[in-house]
Amino acid sequence: MAETPLQVPGLVCSLKPSPADSSSALIAQQVIDAFAPWGVTYGLERCADYNIAAGVAADMGDGDEWPQLRRQVLDADILLVSTPVWLGHPSSVTQRVLERLDAELSEKGDGGRPVLAGKVAIVSVVGNEAATTAATRNAAHLARALKAAQYPPYE
Repeated sequence: MAETPLQVPGLVCSLKPSPADSSSALIAQQVIDAFAPWGVTYGLERCADYNIAAGVAADMGDGDEWPQLRRQVLDADILLVSTPVWLGHPSSVTQRVLERLDAELSEKGDGGRPVLAGKVAIVSVVGNEAATTAATRNAAHLARALKAAQYPPYE
């Protein structure tokens, strides 16, 4: 299955906009580097560089830049979300991204399947770098298996 190309967008949920140094951006790049043997294409987006409106809809209207990131999420085989954690909680930027992803739970695509069905997600958390290699290997394997044989249709 190694020849099946995979797209892995990374949403870096640091509170710091580009080009500031960010531990979340650093670990996201380490995860992407660990994906290299699995033949992935990727892009890293710093979510703090976008105006992501509050809400749980695919497009919150005037000035909302989530739809640009949403397109990458919908095209992804594996979605990487990278976040710092303080006192056991992800960043507020991560929370906003998760709320926007929640809108996709009710969105249907071909054959009535949820648009995010068959996708794999991986989270990189600052302070947990030792798990990177195993996580990327497992995510790439699962994404290829899902791409080759989708889950049965929803009824």
